[in-house]
Amino acid sequence: MVSRFERMSVGTKVWLEKDGKPVFGVGKFCLFKAIREKGSISKASKLMNISFRRAWSHLDDAERNFGTPLLEKHKGGRGGGSSCLTNEAEDLIMKFEMLNKEINEFAEKKFNELFIMQTK
Repeated sequence: MVSRFERMSVGTKVWLEKDGKPVFGVGKFCLFKAIREKGSISKASKLMNISFRRAWSHLDDAERNFGTPLLEKHKGGRGGGSSCLTNEAEDLIMKFEMLNKEINEFAEKKFNELFIMQTK
């Protein structure tokens, strides 16, 4: 017998909160990874299809909430500026990625236990 849940899956969304307000989620996580990849806020914002101003706002917000610099910024000149992640930012995105992965794996396992295996 085929379960009515057979073609379904579970979805999750993970974010970090401070004082009950979201401060870091998938969007900022992706922005930090794009900065790591591209080496600049400007190039990262273009990759993510958001304005430089919005990217800068997200970064400033994250630094205020975590109380530590998350980027090393080098002002532009003839060749443009550059940015790289601090050790604290690298640690943050590594831990967030692990947390997100483990929560998704747990949710998928629990979904299968409750909805798929029990109906067979």
